[in-house]
Amino acid sequence: MADSRPDISAICRRAVQLGQNNGVTMDYSPESIGSLEVVLDGQHMLFREGSLTEEYVWNLSVMIGVYLGQTLLFCGLRDKGFDWLVDAVGVPLLYNGREDYCDVIGQVRMRIMRGRQDSISTYFVMIMKAAGL
Repeated sequence: MADSRPDISAICRRAVQLGQNNGVTMDYSPESIGSLEVVLDGQHMLFREGSLTEEYVWNLSVMIGVYLGQTLLFCGLRDKGFDWLVDAVGVPLLYNGREDYCDVIGQVRMRIMRGRQDSISTYFVMIMKAAGL
């Protein structure tokens, strides 16, 4: 039976390429999360205009959400016991083996659909603070 877990590294490579295509440096730093807001602003405008399909929004959310998750892990969440877990429907989440999890893909999806009120920069800071980082 084949492993059905997503290839996190491959997804991140696509996200980094997307950033490069949009003039954004994505180096797994906290600053790169802020830079992504510019890309997501454009995607939100296209969503509001009705120019994006649900499939596109989902795929973009996975790509950027996985990058966001990897950045959180690299910035200290891994040291707090977090790692990737694939839920029952195949969606990757960050989970600490207890009760805490981060739905990074869901957060990015809401950012695309609702705009800056669901800022991923704010989400990043909130998660880091909640983890004591």
